[in-house]
Amino acid sequence: MNTLDTIARWIPGQWEKVIVTALLVGLALLASHLWGRYLSRGEMSAEKRRLHLVWARNIIWLAALLVMVSVWASTIAGFALSVAAVAGAILIVSKELVMCVHGYLYVTVVQPYKIGDVIEFDGLHGRVVDIDMFATTLVELDRAGQRTGKVAEFPNGLLLTHPLVNASPNGAYALHAIQIPIPERAAHDLDRIEAAAFAAADQATAAWRDEAMAHFRKEAESNFIALPSGKTKVSWDFSNPEQLVLVVRVACPVEQRAKVEQAVFRQTWRSISPAPQTGLAEG
Repeated sequence: MNTLDTIARWIPGQWEKVIVTALLVGLALLASHLWGRYLSRGEMSAEKRRLHLVWARNIIWLAALLVMVSVWASTIAGFALSVAAVAGAILIVSKELVMCVHGYLYVTVVQPYKIGDVIEFDGLHGRVVDIDMFATTLVELDRAGQRTGKVAEFPNGLLLTHPLVNASPNGAYALHAIQIPIPERAAHDLDRIEAAAFAAADQATAAWRDEAMAHFRKEAESNFIALPSGKTKVSWDFSNPEQLVLVVRVACPVEQRAKVEQAVFRQTWRSISPAPQTGLAEG
């Protein structure tokens, strides 16, 4: 009873607002839980399910926050002068928190990435699986696009000061550059290597090549941006004088980049490598 009396003295005449606030929090938690269970019963992909879950959760909590602010509006107004007196100090102490909120607004309005996109940011490389008001969560990917089993997070406030690379900005299809180191013994026959790479890339992307080219044309027309055609392109990287690298650019579905890279590399390497010796020299 002493504890209840103490709390009552802290918030005199505000019990109705406290009860309404508690009910709002409970309803927000219940709505988020029920929406998650509803999505789990659907037949949509895990990526779309995660996207719907994150956006619905953020909308639910934003609505609950707005209602709570309106409930406590008169009380907040009564403390406005005293709050203004310490606002400067609070702003300095909570600078990172304010930047995180601004970063979230930047993601919401500008949409530099969304759930399911593969991004590179501040040394991290992974697929976006969650975006909340304070942080973005990634499933880490290695250079070949395979999951490492690690989960990484970064504060949204860093988006205001660090550059971001979105590896999947054009929807279902992406341009992927495959780098193949060429051994010195094969460097004398560059034409044959290029032909082998072209053949390997055409074979690996034959199932969707026309659809991918049509996709990039549509994206260029709708966004008024000059995008590559999506055709296979082969070039040489000779920036390192000690290592010649063949770069094969292909258009492929975002989720199949690793598979295509492995197929092109294996077929190209098999074409430029000498055949194994199967027989033994007779004495």
